[in-house]
Parts: sequence; C-alpha cells; structure tokens
Amino acid sequence: MTPEHLPTEQYEAQLAEKVVRLQTMMAPFAAPVPEVFRSPVSHYRMRAEFRLWHDGDDLY
Repeated sequence: MTPEHLPTEQYEAQLAEKVVRLQTMMAPFAAPVPEVFRSPVSHYRMRAEFRLWHDGDDLY
C-alpha cells in the first residue's frame, strides 16, 4: 500500500479485521469492547493512538 494507491474499496473490511485482531489480542485481559472511530474512506492520516493511565486505583 502506497500513498498513490490506497484501496479505498477495502476500507470496511480492513477496519473490521483490525477490530477483530485487537479484540483477540486483548481478550486475555478482559478488556471492554473497543470504541471505533471511523475515518473518511480517503484523505485521512494513517495513525492511531492508544493510552492507558491510572487515577489512584482506577485504570483507564
């Protein structure tokens, strides 16, 4: 996949596969279902952010 050729017709399938992959990786930790924020199908930045933090004894 290059910036000149992004398979926009595969967006939904790729997003669904990523969600399943993340849920599978997080399953041993009893993680909640991830909240998914869709991007526009084209002209979006390819990046992700993942954070965990503590507030006292709480984990977010």
